[in-house]
Amino acid sequence: MLPPGQSTPKEVRRSRNIVSRVVADEAIVVPIRRGAADMDSIYTFNETGTMLWAMIEQSRSAADMVRYLELEYGLSAEQAHADMEKFVAELNEAGLIEHD
Repeated sequence: MLPPGQSTPKEVRRSRNIVSRVVADEAIVVPIRRGAADMDSIYTFNETGTMLWAMIEQSRSAADMVRYLELEYGLSAEQAHADMEKFVAELNEAGLIEHD
């Protein structure tokens, strides 16, 4: 998780220590710092997570991710922002992203 009181940074980018591919509409992300046999080091995302991950790889802003969630799922701005922050916090905790 992000430290208390710290909001999601405006710019989030994928870590240089991972590889990722989309297979059958599902993002598969593998940190390269761990052993290849360590199945705990493989992350998969559902459709929404895959789209947000693609946006991160395209250097899209956190605001763009929020707008996507609002438009795609009819969420309020507040709910979309909370969902995006949770996703980014989980990526941060797993070491899959870097930010300013």
